[in-house]
This record gives sequence, structure tokens and C-alpha cells, in this order.
Amino acid sequence: MKSRVELKSLTKLSQNLYLRQNLIQLMNILYYPAIELREILINRFEENPFLEIENNDFDELPDDFNIEDLEDKESKGYLDSFIKEEKTFKDYLEDQLILFNFDEIENKVAKYLIGNIDDIGLLRIDINDIKKDLKVGKEKILKVLNTLKNELHPPGVLACNEKESILIQLIRNNLIDKKEIKKWEEIIDKFLKNEELDEKYLNKLSKVYIYPTKIFERSLIMYILPELYLEKEGNSLKVIYNDSIIPKVKFNEELYNNIKSRIFELTKEEREFFKNKVKDAKDLIYLISEREEKILNVANFVIQKQKNFFLKDGYLENITLKEIANELNISISTVSRILNEKYIETPKGVFPLKFFLGKEKLKKGVFGTKIKMMIKDLIENENKEKPFSDGDIAKILNERGIFIKRRTVAKYREELNIPPKNKRKIK
Repeated sequence: MKSRVELKSLTKLSQNLYLRQNLIQLMNILYYPAIELREILINRFEENPFLEIENNDFDELPDDFNIEDLEDKESKGYLDSFIKEEKTFKDYLEDQLILFNFDEIENKVAKYLIGNIDDIGLLRIDINDIKKDLKVGKEKILKVLNTLKNELHPPGVLACNEKESILIQLIRNNLIDKKEIKKWEEIIDKFLKNEELDEKYLNKLSKVYIYPTKIFERSLIMYILPELYLEKEGNSLKVIYNDSIIPKVKFNEELYNNIKSRIFELTKEEREFFKNKVKDAKDLIYLISEREEKILNVANFVIQKQKNFFLKDGYLENITLKEIANELNISISTVSRILNEKYIETPKGVFPLKFFLGKEKLKKGVFGTKIKMMIKDLIENENKEKPFSDGDIAKILNERGIFIKRRTVAKYREELNIPPKNKRKIK
């Protein structure tokens, strides 16, 4: 018989393990952008009877809708949450380059690397050939390549082969530790040769893709869902969570109480199933709540640091991951996951949250004076018999990776004293 001290130690160990597992799950949930999290929640709802979705209108994305019509709506409803962009996989990767503090040569290297990936997202060109083509040192090429491998979404892109791609995904998704690389190289080799593997390895491998482009196979249309939106009232800025885009998940108390009342009628296996599904459901609900709170905390901190950008049209301040982590008492890796693929709708357009780390030091970010000049240039070179509407200009800028709304284009056009489309038309 175990002593009281032994039982207490075992209970404490069990609690610590439970908390550790919860932390790992939270880390993974923090990583997912809204569009992937929606799919995960719907899948979990379908397989767990103790989960309920309050508003079950989230089965699929809308086939099509008029963005310009949505922009005029006051509400932040379900359809308002979507920004639809026609982009190729390479366009999607290039759009992310604004998030890196690359100099002109590094940016050139990055675009070359992205431009030379194959149809499945791998880079099979020898570094020495890249060096000859670009006339850039091997060290700089490797520096840019490694940065992109560690940061670009989806994980695994720009790997030299399928094995490296899988390895990168396993590491970046926190499924394995870097110390295990050698061991996992052998496991992945066996996996790619369809050799028999232990279930624990297959479980981890089932969570990654052999090809990085797999995530985009269904369509080249990219849907961006801003999880946050910014309200500006005078000199006050407030970040609000856009809770219309994530299904409202709650615990099915009625089913739980019904089964609990007849628990002794169940077999051992049925009881185990009941216990596991109840735990999974409650864990998921807790983690979703924690995710929302953490995202809001980070976003509010970052936006408050960039007040001048929104209130005085100033420069973006540089903010480090370490600064955010210290201020909010969370780890740097947690901050990094929170910033990953999270978007915020602001009075200046829709931005990735990472943009507000301020690495670019551009006047008014990618907006302001620079965008006004782009609008002016488009209008000066337009067909005067068929001039651009504000919506046309917004679409052209969106295709260039600059998120801007029609009404923002109209505002900038007016500030430039340029008349609207109907007054510019020459008959």
C-alpha cells in the first residue's frame, strides 16, 4: 500500500503532466490561423459528442461575394470577416517578405528563391548555381534561405527535398525537438519508403504534409480572416476580438448528465470513452478561451506601442518579441505563435499582426504618402475613356500585396484633390 506522501507525490506529478499536455495543446492552437482553426473545431465537433457549436453556419466558406458591397456595411458579421484574394502560391510567399528585415540584396535573393520553387514547394537548385545567377555570396544566400525556411508559411516550403520538408514541419509545429533530428531523419526515410513504423511515429507524421503546397491544393484563392479589428475613438485605440469567425464551442451538459446518471450500466471501454471525450471537450473549450485572451493581450500591447502610426500618421516603432514577452510575462515562442498568420482590420486596412513589429520603418507603414503616390500614378496612366473606379484601384493594390479598402482609396484620392471616376472620364 502506498503511503500518503507517495500518493501526494504521484498526484502532484499527474497534475504537472496534465498541465504540461495542456500547454503543448495551447501552443499548437495558438499557431493556427483562423481559417485552419475553424476546420479543426468543426472536425472535433463531428467526432466528440460532448462538444456543441452554438452557431453552426461555419461548415464551408462562401462561394463568392461582392467585397465592395461588404465594405459599406456597418456590422462585423460573418461575411464581413472574409477578404478574398486571387493569388498563386508564389504570390502568397512573396507577400510575406514585408515581414522580414531584408536589405535590397537579401530581398532580391528571397524573391529568386521563391520564384524557383517547384510545383510542390521545394527548392531543388544547387546553392552554387544560385550564386552564379545572382552574383551574391554563398553565405548571404544561405542566411536568407534559412530565415525563410524558419519563418515562411506554410512550414516546409523551400526545403531541398521531401525529407527536409517533413523535418522542418515537425520542428516548427513543436512535434519534435531539434536534438532528435538525426533519429527522425532515419524515421522519415523509412516513412517515405513505406516501411513499417511504430504507431507513435506515425501519429506525429500524420500531422504534417509530404508536400508544402498540399494546404493549397483545393484552390489558389486565399481567404484571409481578420481575427481582430481596431476601433479608433478620438485619441483612444481599442482592439476587439472578431468572434464571428470562430464557431462558438460549448460543453454538452445535457448529454453529460444523461450518461453520468447511468454510468454503472456502461462497460469498462464505454466508461473510458466517456471519460476521454469529456476531458478532450473541456480542454478544448478552455484552450480556445485562453487563445483568445492571449491574442488580445499581445495585439493590444503592440497596437498601443504603435499609437503614432494610427493617431499622427507617424513611423512604426520597432518592437522585439522579447519586449512583448517580458511585458506580458509569456515566452518568446508563445509570442511568435500568436503573431503567426493573425490579421487585424484597422482604419488603414487589413494587416498581418506581425507587420506592427515595425521592422520596415516606412512612413505610415505601407500606406500614407507611398500609397497616395501609387494611386496618383495609376490615375495618371489610366485609360481616360475607361478610368479606374476606387474599387478598381483597391483591387490593383490588393493584387500587389497591399491591403486597402475602396473607401480608403477614396479618402486618399480626395486628399490628392483628384476627382472621382465619372468626372475624369473623357467622352
